[in-house]
Amino acid sequence: MKVFIVEDYESMRIIIKRLLKKNFSFITSIGESETAEEALEQIPKFEPELILVDISLPGMDGIELIRRIAKRCKTICVLVVTAHEVEFYQDKAIEAGAHGIVSKTNFQELIDMVGVFLKKSKEGGC
Repeated sequence: MKVFIVEDYESMRIIIKRLLKKNFSFITSIGESETAEEALEQIPKFEPELILVDISLPGMDGIELIRRIAKRCKTICVLVVTAHEVEFYQDKAIEAGAHGIVSKTNFQELIDMVGVFLKKSKEGGC
């Protein structure tokens, strides 16, 4: 399985990659970009089952990225990983096409949600 991370802070990408590798041995590849624009170019080639998206990105924000991904790739699971108030952005993220949203500061919830979405993806999509 493949996971793609869209996060502008390299240190956070490193943390997320370590969490994924430690907890999900069946993940074969992890792609990443620090901007939404890069992600839009790379995601179709990478073909991930799950995309983890930050909301605050330089240039295009994560909500707009999710809208564009949802139009093109209907079977890919999208999980928002944010430092912002989850409750504030939850409706916007879901309306844009995300399947869930978690806080960057709650690593256990992040691991749990990734597990749920990877399982859904194995079963045929989100």
